Parts: sequence; structure tokens; C-alpha cells
Amino acid sequence: MQAIKTPVLADSYPLQPRITEGYEPFFTGLLGFCADATIDEALAARIKTYVQGWLATHPLDAFDRFSDESYLRTYLGRCPRTHWEAIVMSWKAGNRTSIHAHPQFAGYYFADGEFQVEIFEQAGPTALKLANVVRVNGQEGFAAIGHPGRFDNHIHRITCLSATAHSLHVYSDDALRGMTFVRNDSE
Repeated sequence: MQAIKTPVLADSYPLQPRITEGYEPFFTGLLGFCADATIDEALAARIKTYVQGWLATHPLDAFDRFSDESYLRTYLGRCPRTHWEAIVMSWKAGNRTSIHAHPQFAGYYFADGEFQVEIFEQAGPTALKLANVVRVNGQEGFAAIGHPGRFDNHIHRITCLSATAHSLHVYSDDALRGMTFVRNDSE
């Protein structure tokens, strides 16, 4: 598949994020162990355990706000010093991300609903290849660690397959700085 890099996600995301108060304890707890930590597999496992433990006792029903146009983003927290952020995404059937990439750490944790996650690999300077397709139904989490200072790590696309769904995402830097990719062939 031929693909070209396009502007970052912030240039193509059509809806403005909404910041919600009341989730400071979650975000403060997250920052307590990841803000100045080395990004490695041990940190990824700790974040996954923390987020999935929190989700087990905090359903995301408060984020039942959906759009036919796109998934909706609600920031639980963003640290101006370290740039770590946590975002709840609310999905409706058919909502789909672009093919996009992220900063050094990207963790996404599905709270409810059914999803398809397509993971791509670079296959040359202007080419991507589909490396894996994962179907998720219910609570499951994934994390990816890439190169520091870059926003072309972990190239993927997420599609919501259920009527509605929620996911919680944790990034080591502003996710909207991630590169997007356009396919030049038919999908």
C-alpha cells in the first residue's frame, strides 16, 4: 500500500476537545509514577495495570456524548511540564480514526464496546503495509513504545464496531501532533 504522510492529527480532527473536571485524582496518580520515568516495557505494564484497575471501578457512562461525524475526545488531564495526557474517547458505530501515529508512548484501553484495530508498518519511504488486525470486545489494553521526540510511532487505525463504546488513551506527549497517513490505493 502506498501512503504519504500528511499534516498532523490536529489539522484534521474536526471537533474541539472538551476538558472535564473531577478526574484530577486519576491523572495525578498517573503522573505520580510516569511523569519523569523512563519509557520502557515496565512503565507500559504499570500504566496498563493502573488504567485497567481504574476502569474496573469507574465506568465511562459519564462520557455518553456521541457524534455521527467522529469519535469525541474528552481530556482527563494534560501536564504542561511533562506533556503526558489522558483522554477518554466516546465512539459511535462507524466512527473511525485516520491512519495515524503517536509520540514515544501510546496506550489505549478499551472500556466497553467492540473495536477493530489495524496496525501498520512502514514498508518504505512512502509505503505502509497492514501488519495486524485485532478485534476487541470489552476491556482490553494495548501500549506501544516508539522513538523519543518523534510523532510517527505506532501507525494504526481504530474503528468502532458496536452501537456505542468508550476508550481511555494515555500519551507521553500531545497525541494531536501525531502524523497522519493517506492511502493512495483503494481500501
